[in-house]
Amino acid sequence: METAEIRSTIKDLITEIAEDMDTEASAITEDAHFTEDMGLDSMALLEVLATMEKKFSVSIPESEFPNLTSINKCAETVEKYMAQSN
Repeated sequence: METAEIRSTIKDLITEIAEDMDTEASAITEDAHFTEDMGLDSMALLEVLATMEKKFSVSIPESEFPNLTSINKCAETVEKYMAQSN
């Protein structure tokens, strides 16, 4: 799977979750911080993580959670664990 496709998939996921939290669509960019810029809470972040793991068939260790702060950071992490599973 290409990096752009991973980012697009994660962005779609974030957009879907953000709609439930009344986050402005314009706030959802690849470098925007999930909590500071988009206003996502910890439950939303757990939903993002669980959905990413399922969608991309990866297992992301808990030690990575603090690094998952933006779409770009999530895409980098997903790519890292996809490469390790091959």
